[in-house]
Amino acid sequence: MFTLARCLIFLSLMLLTFPVSATDSPLSGTQQLGKLPEDIVQTQLQEVFTYFKGRIKQAEVDRPKLWKLDTSSPDAYQKSLKPHRDNLHKMLGTINGDRKPTVISSDVISKKSDLRVERLTLSITPGLIARGLLFTPLTPKVIGKRPAIIICPDADTWPEKFTGIGEGETISGGKVFGSWLRNLMERGVVVYVPQFIERLQDYPYCKQTKNKDRRFILYRLGFTVGHSMPALDVADVLAAVGYLSNSKDIDATRIGIVGAKQGAMTAQFAAALDTRIAAVALVDYFENRNDCWSEPVDRRIRDRLLEFGDAELAAMIAPRKLRIISSLRFQMEKGGFEEHLKRGEVNGREFQRLAKFYTALKARGNLNYSSAKSLISGFEYAIGETANLLGTEFRFGKIFTDSELISKEAALNTRNTHFEERMAYLRKLLEKSEKKRYDRWGILDAPASEFKTIREKMLADYRKLVGKVPNDGTPLNPQTRLVETHEKYKTYRVMLDVVKGVHVYGNLLVPTNIKGTRPAVIAQHGLNGTPEMITGLEMKEDTVYHEFGRKLAENGYVVFAPLILHHNPVAQITDQVRQAGVVGMMRIAMPIAKNERVLDFLQSLPFVYGSRIGYYGLSYGGYSAIWMAPLLSRLKVSVISGHFNDWRTKIVSDQLATSFLLHPAEDMYNWDILNRFTHPELIVMALPIPSCIEFGTRDGITTPEWTAYGWKQTKQFRDHLNLGNKIILAEFDGKHEVKGEEAFDFVDRYLCPRRKNARD
Repeated sequence: MFTLARCLIFLSLMLLTFPVSATDSPLSGTQQLGKLPEDIVQTQLQEVFTYFKGRIKQAEVDRPKLWKLDTSSPDAYQKSLKPHRDNLHKMLGTINGDRKPTVISSDVISKKSDLRVERLTLSITPGLIARGLLFTPLTPKVIGKRPAIIICPDADTWPEKFTGIGEGETISGGKVFGSWLRNLMERGVVVYVPQFIERLQDYPYCKQTKNKDRRFILYRLGFTVGHSMPALDVADVLAAVGYLSNSKDIDATRIGIVGAKQGAMTAQFAAALDTRIAAVALVDYFENRNDCWSEPVDRRIRDRLLEFGDAELAAMIAPRKLRIISSLRFQMEKGGFEEHLKRGEVNGREFQRLAKFYTALKARGNLNYSSAKSLISGFEYAIGETANLLGTEFRFGKIFTDSELISKEAALNTRNTHFEERMAYLRKLLEKSEKKRYDRWGILDAPASEFKTIREKMLADYRKLVGKVPNDGTPLNPQTRLVETHEKYKTYRVMLDVVKGVHVYGNLLVPTNIKGTRPAVIAQHGLNGTPEMITGLEMKEDTVYHEFGRKLAENGYVVFAPLILHHNPVAQITDQVRQAGVVGMMRIAMPIAKNERVLDFLQSLPFVYGSRIGYYGLSYGGYSAIWMAPLLSRLKVSVISGHFNDWRTKIVSDQLATSFLLHPAEDMYNWDILNRFTHPELIVMALPIPSCIEFGTRDGITTPEWTAYGWKQTKQFRDHLNLGNKIILAEFDGKHEVKGEEAFDFVDRYLCPRRKNARD
């Protein structure tokens, strides 16, 4: 029979085991949090998209302030363009080639009485060769030096296919040449078609890298060592310009270039950088570039919209002759170019912005826009127009015979060799990046006493790389709601304002019966994780996090688990990466801004020991810990769980299924990163914040060898700087998970130094 006393004892035991029903009351000093959106992840994701799009729009407004050019004379104009050309070289990561490249080989494919076709190979720089097909009309009626036109096709084709001289590539009627090429031959124009890398998945390595195309693979390898894929394309074109302008049979003042789609992008960059190109025609490319982040990823260019829209790039061609052609399909895809042109909007506004430069130079007649029924007709018109601009005329009638064909095997071998050489060239740069990075900072070569100065230089470079989401004065406006009460802590849902229109959501765990202040830990989830997986709120199953935030709260810590947008689909992460990149930021800039607000919030709470706040993240949360800590100076300690690696191998190796080279997300591919920072540099750059690297020996995200290699470098830094146990490797027998033993002790050591534990 139950007595009242027994009932009370039973109820007390129940309360020790299960959460007590909670009220909706807010935390003292905060506002009441209302109903959350049904999909908080997508809601906050859209906030970030809106923010970055706003930054892109603002860049468009700010760009003209950088373009105060001297139009008093052509020479003055070119002089005032020099800083922009220098910046464009840096932005693209162009490859410094010889302005007069060496001809490595010239293989004649076909030579008849009126035409010679040859494959040229030209030097760019050691390890890098330009290739292309050169068509030279041989009629004796041509008097003087000949004009030349470089033709840049789209990324789905190659010279043999594009010109029709490849086996099986003949045009209807049995003729080899298309009308555009025959047209130029009959004018006596020398034609060069560069060998580019195709956006195709027809090489064995494409399958090995999970069906990534040729351009994509080279983009990823090059971007990490400071070379964009467009820079490789431009190098091919500039080698051709160098060859043609130094040829005794070519009139160096009459070299033109025509590009369609991807080829037009290459042509525009090349002509902007090299004034030896006298006439330019761009087909189905020129437009407002605010959505360039959504274009094929191999076009990715860091900082692009801060200084260069299409109008600014084309202004670097002025006052030379420029034709812009758009097919009806392109106009429809881009919202009706011609209508916008009339109204002065979108693409038309971009053209009008460009026209102002030509008008100021009194060269408006050198700029023209035309529409065409189709891409093919637009391209043929561009060819004819460029020939006209170079001062050519029909002289010979249709006397040219067809070329001999190039076999499919020969064309494929050339394509593969071109790709393989570029991959090998970039791989060598990747191998050299480690020494280049070490030499850049000289940490081990300088006395430990000089590290403070070195660190300041590292931080300045890193801040510039990451960029900043500036505080716009938006109040913190903390909103909270109590959702569970346990014996040892209370759980709140929290929403904080970051900047206008952007919020950070999270779970706050507050130990019960706090007297005085307690240290705090920001506990970060990984890919597709949630704050609830860390705090245990409404969780019915265990996860790799093992509710480590709850355990920290039970140990007396105030815990904040923020929602940071590490979520699938991967395309959403990539979109954020690319939106941030075109306006000079890494995606991590937004999580940094969100965590700064979390720190503001925690330091505003009267029960938080504001100078003792740590950070603990697993997986993508470990990524956050290692990449954010250098810029979150208010942290007292950092735990990097399930992320630390030999970073170079992790992002460029193809030997492990979890290597990022095989994955679709772009977040790990940052501009020139391997020449600047990998995990050891980031860890010592975060000093004086101590770092604990938590690593499970069976963690498939890495290998013991990769971790050991990264740790060897980190330990060298640690010992050289006399850091003692401020940087440790907490290795355990486990998988990709939080262990929370040695790492918890490490947190205690710096946040609760009076607390004794077995390890200390």
